[in-house]
Amino acid sequence: MGRDAHRWVEVTVGSAVIAVHLDDPVATLDAIGRDRQVVSWPDLRVGHRSVSSTVLAAPGGAWVVYRPMESEDLSFPEGEAAAVHVSVDGSVTRFTMLEDTQPIGATSHGLWMTSGKFPDPDDPTAWQQQRQVSVLATDGATHRVPADREAAFVFEERASAHLVVYDGPPDADRDGSNATYKYRYAVWPVPASLPSHLRATDVHAEALDEDALMQALATKAPVPSEPSSSRPELSWDLVPLAPADQTAAVESVKREFDSLDNYWSAPDGRASPLAEGLADPRVESIEEWPRTRVEVTFTHPSYPEGRLRRTFRVFDDAGRARPAMYAAVHLMEDLETRPLPDRENARDGVLDI
Repeated sequence: MGRDAHRWVEVTVGSAVIAVHLDDPVATLDAIGRDRQVVSWPDLRVGHRSVSSTVLAAPGGAWVVYRPMESEDLSFPEGEAAAVHVSVDGSVTRFTMLEDTQPIGATSHGLWMTSGKFPDPDDPTAWQQQRQVSVLATDGATHRVPADREAAFVFEERASAHLVVYDGPPDADRDGSNATYKYRYAVWPVPASLPSHLRATDVHAEALDEDALMQALATKAPVPSEPSSSRPELSWDLVPLAPADQTAAVESVKREFDSLDNYWSAPDGRASPLAEGLADPRVESIEEWPRTRVEVTFTHPSYPEGRLRRTFRVFDDAGRARPAMYAAVHLMEDLETRPLPDRENARDGVLDI
């Protein structure tokens, strides 16, 4: 099966265009006067859990950050955050087992990452605590820099780097027990040589409103690539997933769909199904790793002549486990908001949705 051309994004660096596939470990480089170059990293270590990717433009190339998909099931196979830098000359720099996993931008210094753990908006003291940012340099080094403000974003403009920080705790607008928050930002210039510490007292900070911040970030975002049949197809290497992890992944997905006929509990103790009218659910797994699927079938008033079926693939093409967090709720939303597929697509009384 061919890869989805719309899953490619691209960044422009000078006269070069770097296109990166959001799912596959591959990029292409097109530059004036040079043949197209294809680079890949199919053996990059990202653990045993399926990942999502983020592509960021950088002054000398493109960064691709991989983070494990979320799961609240502690038995689910673990994943690892990783990143690669694809330079305009076609070289690839790899980083694996990242401690900080939230990318906030890229400058000539490298890729900036934070822990992603946000301070409590109602605790002013939490915003005064020292934290650190990690900067992954294109030469393979990792620099950890203490900061006395929470970093929000970083960008480079006209060869000058700027760090956007949260300028203290947010302002709260309360309505009874509910609250909305308005955040204040400040921009710090970052010198060409990465400092050993980022302090508010060492910089001339300028206030930045949210609209200006969003405009600055929009200019740095990669753009969808035009569909092209000449794009390469390249899959991840198959990972060695232990039988115990295979079983844990399958059981985790099946648990997401158990009790569909009494999914919700009312204050008076009465239970109701996931969606109105859903009844007689059956959940089973079929085929072996890595092609294992969990099939959920049930009756529903929208299709009285048979059963509806939702199929969830447990592992990706590399054999890594795919979490099914909120998959049941997504099924409910589809039943309540989307029309059924054409009934002529049913086979043996089963209609896939």
